[in-house]
Amino acid sequence: MEQKKSLEEVNIALISNGKPHFIVPFRKETGYEGPIYTDPSLETYKLLNFRHGLLTHMGAKSLTESIRAATQGHAKLLVQGDPNQQGGVIVISPQDQVDYYYRNKETGDHAPMDQVLKAYFG
Repeated sequence: MEQKKSLEEVNIALISNGKPHFIVPFRKETGYEGPIYTDPSLETYKLLNFRHGLLTHMGAKSLTESIRAATQGHAKLLVQGDPNQQGGVIVISPQDQVDYYYRNKETGDHAPMDQVLKAYFG
């Protein structure tokens, strides 16, 4: 019988495209204590087939999210990596099987958290 998973058992790793010296300020700003990797070469993003390009900033969601962020005081004044690189979410099982893959379509797009949690918890 398989044991029920808990959030405390989740291993999260972040991959950034910024330079390594941005990691410490990111940790201070967010409180995130887990592993952070950085890939300014974007090779990881290419391997994962994540979107890249100026047009990824041109959708309605991009505009809406930019306005929302600015009005809540989250406007980005200092770019910490390639601003044209989009990210995503991948859930990988302990057996190294990809259980979930989401590629952000544009700026402000994020994986639906209910789908991410369902992929992990089953």
